[in-house]
Amino acid sequence: MKKHTLWAIVLTGLFTGQAALANHHESGAEGGHKADMHGGGVPHMFGKFDKNNDGRISRDEVRDGADKMFTEIDTNKDGFVSKDEMRAHHASMMREPWKAADTDGDGALSRAEVEAGKMMMMARDFDKLDKNKDGKLTPDEIKAGMQARMPRKSQTD
Repeated sequence: MKKHTLWAIVLTGLFTGQAALANHHESGAEGGHKADMHGGGVPHMFGKFDKNNDGRISRDEVRDGADKMFTEIDTNKDGFVSKDEMRAHHASMMREPWKAADTDGDGALSRAEVEAGKMMMMARDFDKLDKNKDGKLTPDEIKAGMQARMPRKSQTD
């Protein structure tokens, strides 16, 4: 597989994962980027790549951002990103937004906390994700919801 195709796949996965996990950044507070510049709900990753703040990401910005991101994700520095490293990266992306939204510090998010944290996708899917119907989302419920959305491997994979 050509190097640029691999980067495109990695970036697509990271942007998609970031959108699913951290939709709350649409307020534009992170990095000083405005939501109207990038469109509502656009992951804050856009701002990390858009280094000159022109509202667009150039090929050079993608390369630079992807290289930096790859280096961050490749925690064992072997030049490859494993599934475990990718999972750990996604989990770490969720920790801070979760902590910020969890205003009562109980480790779970109520509907009000999800809505106040502007976690729109979680708010939309709250009832479906809240498997035990206790009015709170736990990290395990979110993880189960994310796994349910992933395509299943066939027996031949």
